[in-house]
Amino acid sequence: MATPRVFIIRHGETEWSLNGRHTGITELPLTANGEKRIRATGQALVGDDRLIVPSQLTHIYVSPRTRAQKTLELLNLGCRHGLPWQEQQQIEAQPYRTDCKIQIDDDIREWDYGDYEGLTSATIREQRSKNGEGPWDIWRDGCPGGEYVESIPRRRGVDVDACV
Repeated sequence: MATPRVFIIRHGETEWSLNGRHTGITELPLTANGEKRIRATGQALVGDDRLIVPSQLTHIYVSPRTRAQKTLELLNLGCRHGLPWQEQQQIEAQPYRTDCKIQIDDDIREWDYGDYEGLTSATIREQRSKNGEGPWDIWRDGCPGGEYVESIPRRRGVDVDACV
């Protein structure tokens, strides 16, 4: 039996990731360059002789964010059962390379930046300074109106047993 492996792939570039704005719940499409780079990543990493061998995948967890789902599509894994957000006719038109299960899992979504959503770290520091607050550290201060570091472990998380 092969040693189980877990691959974590971040979504491709968006306008906000390009200019340093914190993106959690806001739905943003990938940029054209982001799509191009994810396709190139798929070509480099996915295949029978590559790091990610589709026929050996057993489970894929994907965030509910459309940018994460588009990233998964562009990797071109060839999922037999399609992607949960695709229509049946799209599924039938694609050659398949894997039988793995795909699950949209809210527990692996990005951090909820709350009041800091869409702002750069520099803007957040500036606002905090004007309010008489100290420098911002997400791990210490969290995000007002969003998540704090203590809330992350409360997410159920991916079922590790399902990965092996």
